[in-house]
Amino acid sequence: MEHFLIRFAYAAVLIGLIFLGFKFVLPLLMPFLLAFLFSLVLRAPANAISNKLKLNRRLVSTVLVTLFFILLAVLTILIGSQLFTFARTAVTRFNTVIIPAAESVAHAASQWTDRLDPGVVQVLKDLGSSVLLSLRAKVAEFSTRVVTGFMSALPSSLLNILFMVIATYFISLDFGLLSWAVARRIKQEHYDKLMAGFTYFKTTIGRLLRSYMLIMCITFVEQSIGLTILGVEYSLLIAAIIAVFDILPVVGSGTIMLPWAVISLVTGDTKRGVGLLVLYVIITVIRQSIEPRIVGDHVGLHPLLTLMCMFVGLRVFGGVGMLGLPLLCAVLVGLERDGVITLFPKRKIPVPAEADRPKKRTLFQKKQKKL
Repeated sequence: MEHFLIRFAYAAVLIGLIFLGFKFVLPLLMPFLLAFLFSLVLRAPANAISNKLKLNRRLVSTVLVTLFFILLAVLTILIGSQLFTFARTAVTRFNTVIIPAAESVAHAASQWTDRLDPGVVQVLKDLGSSVLLSLRAKVAEFSTRVVTGFMSALPSSLLNILFMVIATYFISLDFGLLSWAVARRIKQEHYDKLMAGFTYFKTTIGRLLRSYMLIMCITFVEQSIGLTILGVEYSLLIAAIIAVFDILPVVGSGTIMLPWAVISLVTGDTKRGVGLLVLYVIITVIRQSIEPRIVGDHVGLHPLLTLMCMFVGLRVFGGVGMLGLPLLCAVLVGLERDGVITLFPKRKIPVPAEADRPKKRTLFQKKQKKL
């Protein structure tokens, strides 16, 4: 029991430190972590171009980083302008779309309530009027809060972006020197584990991105078929937009499809409204069924463990945790499988005949053999 309590206390302190790091330290270091990731992504093409054209690597890195941030700035400006325009015109959209639909519902309800007691009818009318006024005020408040929040966060965001850009240049120019400076201060045993974890991280994050691209393609095909059957114009474009929303954590395809279905039902287009609801249910069921299986197969985790990591990550850390916790778990499981670390003691017992036997060699072991 003493040994168990010591190990339990050690694990609790470690988990607490990791949680505090993710909660408080990670936001402070985010510009520099993004700079490191950008430098890591651009390092391979910079080395390839430098070796191919016999050019100075620092010059090539500078040009690539500059082109990368120009492209990123153009995309950010285009997307940000659209979001800003949408937030600014949210009240107008509410008055031209939602209010007429609500009035249609109120008119249909009034025909039914005419048969009720006059006092009850008056109470319902007053309640409907107050709800509409409350909705109007809430939309106006939300639009104002979005615009003012964006404007207040702009100086801090610009400062973080500036630090990130400068740090990306510094890291890209001296990536090898900085790696050497860090490596020489780490014990060889710890350095080997760190490099093994980094190898697994790169491999796993690539597989994770491929798995979610596959899920997005499946959603796009389902949406395209369903919207085409319902006779929706520009079905392919709308299906692509919904597929992108569906892949985003927390947001999901319901952000577009549910309001669209409700508005269709209220405005009298019952066929399209019911069809959109049925299509949303089908897509949601298929997505929830295939996501743990596809992600688990790609990152090397059992679907049940993948599902648990996604649920816990979403509850504790939000959308980032939904993607990050399965990634972290896959790296730890892979390192334990290769004997780099030991998370839990294991006894040697025979595998049941009905169980799927694990693979004998992992990707990291194959790379070690090639090296």
